[in-house]
Amino acid sequence: MITMSTKSPAARTAPSGVAPSTTLSHRLGELYNLAQQSDHVFGSPLGPFFDDDREHYVPRFVYFGPHTSQESLRLAVLAGFGRHDRMAVQALLAFIEGLARDPDIGQSLNVSFFPVVNVVGLLGGAEDRDLTDEPWARADAPEIALLGQEIRRSGYQGFVRVTTTSDAEPSAWVRSVYSTTAQTSEVQVFSSSDFRPWAVGFEAASADAIRRGPLSLADELPFAPFEVELALPADWTQRTADRALATKLKRLIVHYRAFLAYGQHL
Repeated sequence: MITMSTKSPAARTAPSGVAPSTTLSHRLGELYNLAQQSDHVFGSPLGPFFDDDREHYVPRFVYFGPHTSQESLRLAVLAGFGRHDRMAVQALLAFIEGLARDPDIGQSLNVSFFPVVNVVGLLGGAEDRDLTDEPWARADAPEIALLGQEIRRSGYQGFVRVTTTSDAEPSAWVRSVYSTTAQTSEVQVFSSSDFRPWAVGFEAASADAIRRGPLSLADELPFAPFEVELALPADWTQRTADRALATKLKRLIVHYRAFLAYGQHL
């Protein structure tokens, strides 16, 4: 059921044909080194898994704000499902780097970042591989299988997916799910004002109707989660994308933390 829509879900850009380079691997290595010096950002990859006898790990960085506890909100931010998402990957890496140097998104937070989901494609050289439409409940791709295990274990309350779009302007899409087993709230977490000036659409669906993405695991989680997709225009400069994503991500995370803190007093 569409509850409000100002724009359809973000369109994917056409594959660029650019092969994965060592630049992304190098930047990930530097970020792991930076995380070792941080009091709040930690590098903890998932895996290993094997592809043609090659060992791989799914990059993961976790931000723990001051006073984080078992009751702290748990969010997961994901990017890099296909080669068209290179800008999204770099923008998310820039955000994590900023957190490692200046952790300014608040306390009582547990946010996991998965900047490169398609490891074999973006880091392993399989140029035509794309996991955007990969099913999650019974995943064939080892990266999605590992993420599914982590999601079930951690019980994330929400997900943010960073993608690219062929549109000239950025856009967002907010999805909520009606779970048959998890606790569901009728309260709307986000509104269109949280995304201005971006166009944003809102959608709600039953858990059994969702076939892809982390929301397809909703019935295996203790609370019905939400997902926010943030789409960055492919023709933006990387610097513009970095700044826009940092602003929007920080606003959404801070807003959600405040939303939960307010809800505890209702």
